[in-house]
Amino acid sequence: MYTDSSGSHVAQSASPAMPSEKSAAGITGHLGTLDLILTTLAFAGPLAGTTGYITVMVAFGNGIGTPLTFLAVMVVLLMFSVGYGAMTRYVPKAGAFYAYITAGLGRPAGLGSSFLILASYYSIGVGFYAFAGLTTRHFVVSHGGPDLPWWFFSLAFWAAVATLAYFHVAISAKVLGVLLIAEVLVVLVFDAVIMITGGEEGVSMRPFSIDEFSSGSIGIAFIFAIALFSGFEGTAIYREETRNPDRTIPRATMLVVLFIGLFYALTSWAMITALGTSQAVTRSNEEGAAAFDIVATKFVGSAFVDITSLLLLTSIFAAHLAIQNVSTRYMYSLAVDGILPRYLGQAHPRHKSPARASVTVSAVFLVLTAVLVAAGLTDIEIYTWFAGVASFTIICAMTITSLSAVVYFRKNNHTSVSTWQGTIAPLIAFGSLLVMMYLGIENFPTLIGGSKILANIMLAVSVAIFAFGVVLAIILRRTKPDVYMRIGRQ
Repeated sequence: MYTDSSGSHVAQSASPAMPSEKSAAGITGHLGTLDLILTTLAFAGPLAGTTGYITVMVAFGNGIGTPLTFLAVMVVLLMFSVGYGAMTRYVPKAGAFYAYITAGLGRPAGLGSSFLILASYYSIGVGFYAFAGLTTRHFVVSHGGPDLPWWFFSLAFWAAVATLAYFHVAISAKVLGVLLIAEVLVVLVFDAVIMITGGEEGVSMRPFSIDEFSSGSIGIAFIFAIALFSGFEGTAIYREETRNPDRTIPRATMLVVLFIGLFYALTSWAMITALGTSQAVTRSNEEGAAAFDIVATKFVGSAFVDITSLLLLTSIFAAHLAIQNVSTRYMYSLAVDGILPRYLGQAHPRHKSPARASVTVSAVFLVLTAVLVAAGLTDIEIYTWFAGVASFTIICAMTITSLSAVVYFRKNNHTSVSTWQGTIAPLIAFGSLLVMMYLGIENFPTLIGGSKILANIMLAVSVAIFAFGVVLAIILRRTKPDVYMRIGRQ
């Protein structure tokens, strides 16, 4: 028993929870380490990240220092994962960031963070629906198909994702696993061919030099890099559907961070090599997202590019499905706590999935996208604006979670967690993420591809969403103490 930052008593487990612990609301499952890894990695969309993000980082970030940027972010997130993994054992609750921030910093901060994180996932989901529409439209038109509005293709993605997400997560995990393995293999083939042939100018170690790493706009590079790690929170969000979560979740989290960091470091190095180290920045500016197809056609072949183009669509679909699943479980957790209607916190009697929450999330994505289309925003504007704000808000959530881990283990010093796990590693992560958050604010106009006015509005809305959750928690403490005590799945 300890007192949270709001003065309320909170009971916490003094030892890790038993693996059999499940939610009384009824969602269950037996996901293993590999299932969690594949489901979480799909969120990152390795092929979509390779074709759409790397050249942007090279052009507008720190140039050919991009590979080292991925390794630096990987180290920071490994530090984050140390405290995060310890929290999964001593705060055996579903809800991930939401539950851990509540346990460390109190219910008002936890509820404010949960709203901010849910808004972030909605933002990236809406942004990705625009990206799916524009990418699919290009694919269809380039292959002689009808030139329909981008949102028509987005609607097809929405219907497929909404249907599959309705069922048990194990079904999604199988689909995501197959699609993820296919896209990763394709990218690794590209990497191997480029590194063997030497690309335009031969393989260079310059991308791993400190001088290149510190060049250009390192703030933009960090924000884009960390965006490609987004979703690794999913390892804990599936706690109720995982077997042996106290072992599986920390292990899966570390492996996901390692894989993403090494994968993108290698792939960005290969892309820079393919473009030519001395001309990679210039060509990335000129060719943009088309750069991958250009160099892949030259060094691997046109048949490879055709396969990649098709797998890019499945990569986007897999990312959408992962985003939908994570957003659904956030809404489900808030409903179980009584913050949202309890109706949404009930599992499907047959599939044991949060089906009602999933249908609601699908409806929110549809309505939000429709409103933006009706307002006259283009697919590019929707994608860049909302993907940018999502990346920044997730960094904010991870920063708060790192601080929460330190505070929690300081208040609960009877645990067997070492000083490294409970203090040093999360403090390193907190300091590093705080710097990235500051750089995100400084570079926010560039990040969303908009004006300073638009950037200020979006930042103000993000702060307002967090503040709304804090105020709501304070109101609930006075008006509905039973609901207040359940905040954070406590």
